[in-house]
Amino acid sequence: MSKLTDDILSSVDIVDVISRYVSLKRAWSNYAGCCPFHNEKTASFMVSPQKQIFKCFGCGKWGNVFTFVQEYEKIDFWDVVKLLAKDANIDITKYDVDSKKLDHYSDEKEKIKRIHKLAQKFFVDSLEKSKEAKEYLNEKRKLDNETIQYFGIWYAPDSSYDLRNFLKWKWFSDDDLIQASLIKPSKNSDFYTFFKKRITFPIFDTMNNIVGFSARVLDPNDTPKYLNSSEHPAFEKSKILYWLNWAKQHIGQFGYLIVVEWQMDVIALHRLGFPVAVATSGTSLTEEHIKILKRYTDTVYFLFDGDQAGQNATQRALSLAYQQDLFPKQLIFPPEYKDADDLANSPSGKEHFAQILQDAQDWFSAVFSYLKTQYDINSPIDKQKILNILFGLIQKINNISLQQHYIQVISDNLNSPFEFTRSQYKQFTQNEGKIHLRQKPQKTDLYKPSRELLFVALFYNDFFQQYQDTPALWATLITLKNFFLVLENNPLTPLFESKDEETINLINQHQLWWEKEFDLKTEEKKLQLIKQTIGQVIKSFLQQTLKNPKLSHEQKQQLLKLNKDFSK
Repeated sequence: MSKLTDDILSSVDIVDVISRYVSLKRAWSNYAGCCPFHNEKTASFMVSPQKQIFKCFGCGKWGNVFTFVQEYEKIDFWDVVKLLAKDANIDITKYDVDSKKLDHYSDEKEKIKRIHKLAQKFFVDSLEKSKEAKEYLNEKRKLDNETIQYFGIWYAPDSSYDLRNFLKWKWFSDDDLIQASLIKPSKNSDFYTFFKKRITFPIFDTMNNIVGFSARVLDPNDTPKYLNSSEHPAFEKSKILYWLNWAKQHIGQFGYLIVVEWQMDVIALHRLGFPVAVATSGTSLTEEHIKILKRYTDTVYFLFDGDQAGQNATQRALSLAYQQDLFPKQLIFPPEYKDADDLANSPSGKEHFAQILQDAQDWFSAVFSYLKTQYDINSPIDKQKILNILFGLIQKINNISLQQHYIQVISDNLNSPFEFTRSQYKQFTQNEGKIHLRQKPQKTDLYKPSRELLFVALFYNDFFQQYQDTPALWATLITLKNFFLVLENNPLTPLFESKDEETINLINQHQLWWEKEFDLKTEEKKLQLIKQTIGQVIKSFLQQTLKNPKLSHEQKQQLLKLNKDFSK
């Protein structure tokens, strides 16, 4: 192995390799550039052609060409070896390397990748056998066979055991398949297939290995609509963007990336002739996602849903983007089109989407436009709420000139003198005038007086559906919703049905809090958070519901189990 890596190191030039990722300039005998591993304005990242090493004097990262590629691409060492060997025209099969370890890596990540590759083959065969799935893809989704093959869209059959049996014949254990998020243990000590009767979309890492799946229902009445692989050693949702491994190949031609919410949106834009769309995989956009996008281009468009959940995601994503000095634009569909799929099936869809791109709004301005439709700018209270949201975004920007620009935008739109608006922003940065719910709530101002509103916010406008990728949490919330939202004389019913704008705004703020607190937490931690914050409200309603004489035995058993869970 050392002979192979030594030959690679002597055959590749670290300056040539790093120049593909970082803009380098000659600095005496070395090369300098801005570090790709942290934000900086002045170049402190140095590459030595003599020593064949790099070092950042800002964040401290250093190493050789293997270290750089592995850290930048977030891939395994063996993948780096294969990548650089190919770059140097080195035939690794001629070296004294364990061929089994070379082709089928023995560590956990590589085992999972092999399992997913075989699972994809199983899904391919299953689509061929399913008339219903073929009709869904060809007739309802209007996808031709070429598109289906290109994106690897296949089918998980309505069977609890077929995939498990197929993979066990390939000598993988149940523990292997559980870790790969392809089977789950059931209550009767058996196992069931995680993906059933669903269209499957493979999720790739940057080396084109399948590391997970996203699966969509055939029947629109089934829930959840999308089901995603759970995280495992080869699949970190916060670091993987669906279809980036292929979309990045077209950035040189197009010069930008488009971030959408779902796999079908990616496919729709590809059909329209824009193969530069990517999507998250069962999680909100993260700081890591933003960093990955910025590696490839500074020109990024976002295409999110226009509903409340989409707008909440928009504000959070914009805040993260500003922290990474990325200033994206927002794409908005004309009202005659429901979504990207609808546009892709239109005869003039390509021309219309080109116009949508041309009309893209600065994302800050787009958020501002939306807020003005939700609040009354003539109301002092509503105006302050708008300012709190917008000032919170401006505060994330690292450039003073841009901060001043957006303060001017606010001033112009609210017909307020610039100096006054700037003074308000200064007060905001000193924590004056903020809405407390936008900060991490303290027990005194949230747990007691607002816990009922927290409960309502969890179910309001189906907010909790975005957490359907966590099965136990999802099942618990579904059960709670089924009992509490139909409970007679429920004291919170007026809140659920309220049309009072101030109450709705408060609920929305509570939802923002849930989203922030839930972000990147494990399923167990999310459930624990619910117990800590609104456990008493839930237990009170459980006990009230148990007194209902109309409950069936099965319903009582469900409620008793929930009551026991929330009493722990």
